[in-house]
Amino acid sequence: MAEYSPMMQHYLDTKENYKDCILFYRLGDFYEMFFDDAKLASRELEITLTGRECGQEERAPMCGVPFHAANMYIAKLIEKGYKVAICEQLEDPKQAKGIVKRDVIRVVTPGTVIEDNLLEEKKNNYIMSIYKQGIFFGVAVCDISTGDFLATQIKETNNFIKLLDEIARYYPAEIVVNEMLYSCQDEISKIRERIDCYISHLEEKSFSPEAEKLISRYEFTDDKGEKIERLEDKEFVVPAINGLLEYITQTQKMEMEHINVIKVYNTTRYMSLDISARRNLELTERMRDKGKKGTLLWVLDKTATSMGGRLLRRWINDPLIDTDEINGRLEAVKELKGNMILKDDVLESLKKIFDIERIAGKISYGNANARDMLSLKSSVAKLPELRNLLKDVKSDRLKEIYENMDELTDIYELIEKSIIEEPGITITDGNIIKKGYNEEVDKLKSASTDGKTWLIDLEAREKEQTGIKNLKISYNKVFGYYIEVTKSNLKMVPDRYVRKQTLTNGERYITEELKEIESTILRFTREAS
Repeated sequence: MAEYSPMMQHYLDTKENYKDCILFYRLGDFYEMFFDDAKLASRELEITLTGRECGQEERAPMCGVPFHAANMYIAKLIEKGYKVAICEQLEDPKQAKGIVKRDVIRVVTPGTVIEDNLLEEKKNNYIMSIYKQGIFFGVAVCDISTGDFLATQIKETNNFIKLLDEIARYYPAEIVVNEMLYSCQDEISKIRERIDCYISHLEEKSFSPEAEKLISRYEFTDDKGEKIERLEDKEFVVPAINGLLEYITQTQKMEMEHINVIKVYNTTRYMSLDISARRNLELTERMRDKGKKGTLLWVLDKTATSMGGRLLRRWINDPLIDTDEINGRLEAVKELKGNMILKDDVLESLKKIFDIERIAGKISYGNANARDMLSLKSSVAKLPELRNLLKDVKSDRLKEIYENMDELTDIYELIEKSIIEEPGITITDGNIIKKGYNEEVDKLKSASTDGKTWLIDLEAREKEQTGIKNLKISYNKVFGYYIEVTKSNLKMVPDRYVRKQTLTNGERYITEELKEIESTILRFTREAS
């Protein structure tokens, strides 16, 4: 049997490590899929199935999508419950020797999407991990677009029923389970019956009981926001957290820097509602079509920000049973309701605040653009005003908000000093950093606009200093920038000229000054590309 072509063999080797994903394999300006992935994607995305030479007698089934439109196609696949592995070119094809180096840079799954077009503004997109040990369970849940991370454990009676209630509380887009739970087909089937979501499983070693690294890396708080110093009594929580963090790292290929606080809560703190009760009460979605209109959330949601909308949804899904906590909320609501001026002023301030949580998530991912940073700046600019409005409040909950609110003036000042008011949308568009913020950036920007002027000025100075009137500065890809002198003028060439190439009709030279200009111009060209 003939061997596969080098490119196709690399594709197959990569696919072997991502068997449960549709592999988007970057080739030039397209992401291409082959074999079974191509057949599946062609059907689900309604795109043409064709073929490609692969070193075998038969062409490999193939379909592809333009890389600039990939998010739209990935969104469709995620909505249909598939996982997508993105294999990107890691080097410039023009400079590569042999096959271009490629590797998977991210796996997009239903529970790990961060793209705005895949997320609802006022709804969290949760991924949950479940660790089963005997009859007990550890649960961890995270929205990586906002950094929210919560965990609990279930070790009472009717544990599996309580687990189903926790799943119904969050309605995760994806669940990751350990081997013990995955092998219990009866329990997995019951989970699938109650919620339509993607279920993955990891090896048992991913659900490590190691707590020391967690304590050193994250801040742990309890239901009331008090700091937790030790996790010895959370023997099922720790493996669930480690399993979820491991899965997120595996798929996203990076550490989630915006996840820094993990809330460990007690399930008895909230009212227990099973999935049937939640559906029949139509708390957040209608039974008939899963829409929001007509639900309790629809009636109550007058929130001014996406963050507030998500918080209200969580409060409705997690009814409190602690009388003190309930009264604390009611007192805050009563004060705002009774002070119309305060309420209206707070509302107006909030209307000018963008989704800070998800912007922070984008920054952590490294895919925030300059417009996102300006949205963050304008949001942060409203915080001092918002905090000042709360300085004379009476209720304990509003006082706590006033005292704990960070005005983030350092972030505002950093963005104000560094980013222009109307920047380019992407980094490759340029026109982002303010002049005077960074000397090196200023120099590189000057190189892009003034490089030709530098060369013209240098050529004029060299002609004057040497007396060689037909001296010229030129460039080619092999030698870079050089000074060319004809044979008739070689006797006038100064000692500071360093010979670079001998021609039939003359010589080519370089000088220290020309080398510095060349270095600056070429470095800018590389960094800009």
